[in-house]
Amino acid sequence: MKKVFLIALIGLFLASCANNEKAVPTAQEIAKLQKQEEANLMEANRKWAKAASPEEFFSFIGSDALMLAPDKGVLKGHEAIGKTLQEFQSLPGFKIIWEPQEAFVSISGDLGYSVDRILVNFDGEDGKQVNLFEKGVTIWKKNANNEWKMTVDIWNVDQTITSIYK
Repeated sequence: MKKVFLIALIGLFLASCANNEKAVPTAQEIAKLQKQEEANLMEANRKWAKAASPEEFFSFIGSDALMLAPDKGVLKGHEAIGKTLQEFQSLPGFKIIWEPQEAFVSISGDLGYSVDRILVNFDGEDGKQVNLFEKGVTIWKKNANNEWKMTVDIWNVDQTITSIYK
């Protein structure tokens, strides 16, 4: 009787251990989740590019974000980034549009980056429109609400680019 009881106890123990184990996702499942999260990141970046107001624009930027604008040094936080963006927007005819070209998301799904093409327009000193094609990299991090937020943004002019679309 003791043997039967011991075997049953061992069986219950093993069964409870098996039920507590979480299924480990396969490489295919991880890759599928990464691709979906990369698509989500691309969509967040496109929505950011279409932000119509300063409030909406800053809703995509983490409060401690860094922006590395050409000839501006490292800008940290909404206040510093906002001041520089106001400088850009004060240029006559200023307009900026961008299109993410690709995105990568970490296996953990909470950190990623996008590679972007950017077009900046403004009126030159002679009154003619200046078109600057640029390339950039944006690092994104998910916040506590599972939302993608820009955490680092850097870009520069690239004279080899002739369109923001592939």
